[in-house]
Amino acid sequence: MRRSTLSIAFALAFSSAAVAEDGATSNYLLDDLGEQTRIATRTKLNIDYAPGTISILHSDNLLAHGARTVWEALALVPGFEMSMDETGTRQVLVRGVGRTYSSGNIKLLLNDVALNSELLSLANPLLNMPVEQVERIEVIRGPGSVIYGESAYMGVVNVITRKQGQRVFAALGDKGAAAGGGVLAMTDAERQFDMSLNVAAWKQDGGGLHAGEDAGYPEGFGAFSNAPGLANDKYDYKSALFNLNVQKFSLSAQWLEDGAGDHFGINSYLPPNERRIVTRQRHRSLEAKQLFELSDELQLEFRLGWGDYTRQRDRMFLYPVGVLDPYYYMDLNYREQRTNAALDLAWEKGRNTWQMGWVYNSIDVEQANSTFNGMPTSNWLDLNMKRNISSFTLQDQFRATDALTITAGLRHDRYNDVGSSTTPRLAAVWQAAPGHVFKAQYAEAFRAPTFYELRYGGQIEPEVIATRELGYTYRHGGGLARITAFDSTLKQQIIFDENLGYLNLAGTSSSRGVELEVERWLGSALKIDGNLTLIRTEDKSSGQPVPGAANRLLNLGMEWHPASELTVDLRLRHVGPRQRETGDLREKLAGYNTVDLTATTFNFGSRGLTLRAGIKNLLNQTVKVPSTIDIWACPAPNYRDDMPMLEGRSAWAQLTYSF
Repeated sequence: MRRSTLSIAFALAFSSAAVAEDGATSNYLLDDLGEQTRIATRTKLNIDYAPGTISILHSDNLLAHGARTVWEALALVPGFEMSMDETGTRQVLVRGVGRTYSSGNIKLLLNDVALNSELLSLANPLLNMPVEQVERIEVIRGPGSVIYGESAYMGVVNVITRKQGQRVFAALGDKGAAAGGGVLAMTDAERQFDMSLNVAAWKQDGGGLHAGEDAGYPEGFGAFSNAPGLANDKYDYKSALFNLNVQKFSLSAQWLEDGAGDHFGINSYLPPNERRIVTRQRHRSLEAKQLFELSDELQLEFRLGWGDYTRQRDRMFLYPVGVLDPYYYMDLNYREQRTNAALDLAWEKGRNTWQMGWVYNSIDVEQANSTFNGMPTSNWLDLNMKRNISSFTLQDQFRATDALTITAGLRHDRYNDVGSSTTPRLAAVWQAAPGHVFKAQYAEAFRAPTFYELRYGGQIEPEVIATRELGYTYRHGGGLARITAFDSTLKQQIIFDENLGYLNLAGTSSSRGVELEVERWLGSALKIDGNLTLIRTEDKSSGQPVPGAANRLLNLGMEWHPASELTVDLRLRHVGPRQRETGDLREKLAGYNTVDLTATTFNFGSRGLTLRAGIKNLLNQTVKVPSTIDIWACPAPNYRDDMPMLEGRSAWAQLTYSF
């Protein structure tokens, strides 16, 4: 069945692309002037000719599709699956990896500044950023450690925000949702000066997620439980982003934070639905960059940065009174601080573009205290904990012919606390004919254990992955067809054991599959697009699929322009069944289908005013994520009926004014 589905989709993709060729005049120059990105190599390349597998999501398209946050936007990327944990923390699973492991597996950057914390390797506030703040999102699917170092394990996401023009927006939605913000920019092209301020905030009161029986029931404490009942699914977000460019110098200051209710409970005991923020996270950063053009062929860039990350928990519910533990709520404060410096040298000589880089990061734990029932305890993390990372990168892009480019790279990262990692990459891009591009790549990546894993584990080694990719892209006129095959081997994965804490998995796992993308304009008023991902994962020690992620992901979209200032967009999202973890005797968690409808009217009553309105989850489906099991209850599911991530349809509307 899997083979036949792939064959049909592949045939449809290329028949659609063939129609594009018959219906459009040839223009190879337009092919060469396609979307460009620096994410793959730090040099500007057309995404079709850049090594690796890359997606670029443009804000205007995302808004037309009804995506409201970066997290919702990433669901449109092939191989990306959205999930969450028991406390409402956003999760992104890439190519079947991410759900069962404790920390982030993708590198998250905001305007090229890395945000992943050393505590958990996460950057949740970035995922909650409104798309209105965004210019584009650049994504690498697969390893990216040669360029980006730690955490670029299964992918890299770089969110580039708006820095041009003047605009404001306001939005309202169901469940008490409200948002607003704007961009103010100044530009003087003659003086090579520009400055911008980009601010936004949103909140959602929640109250729409129903929890069934929680972990207390199989343990015999159902009488003490708050379940069944409503989860505390409140959210909020706010940010301010400043950017300054003066000739070859740039300065950025970024502040973003979010808050979330405790949802289904950190220990899978349903908290009281108090509709309040329990967990708050904040990222701040300052970065200065200076570019030196030493000659026509030689450039040097120096970067100096500072950042901090804080995580607070306010009266987080642990257990109902009388169950297992004398403590029933806790407060927590954590702060880490990072300083970094970097030098990047780019030298273009003949057919070679050489890049050499050095990066130094120093991360210190500044605060790590907690209270239980208001009673202070000792620091739960050593305040002397410190991480120093020295990284060296060498990369060569060799243009063997006008049609063939070979990229080779090597990076060495030295840690003061977990040893060293060396990661290679070798890639080739071949334009066989205008519009026909073949890619091949072998790349490795790593993820160092986080501070949290080191605190609650033993001697832990970095996770490592080796990925092989083959890709083919056909682009012509109004048609695009792309297919990518990937095969990844994962070693030393960091998992949590109820008895031993965090440790490296003894065996290896694999993730392999195909990603198919199609895009086609049918005339000037109708566009169809979609992508299909088929994934097969395996834990080599058990012979079973890796738990938590789906083996099939599908996006289908139709964008209709019935008038010059009106767009109607319809999106279908399909996620296949999810595998249970070892010891969970329940059937696989069933897949789901959601449909979103969005309409956009430009120049609505006034030039520059745009009205957007939409319905999320038009078919009124319930979307659930897998619950874990409680090994102390024989074992038994913590939430027998799993955890809803989305329930019921919801409406929203937004006004944007550009001036």
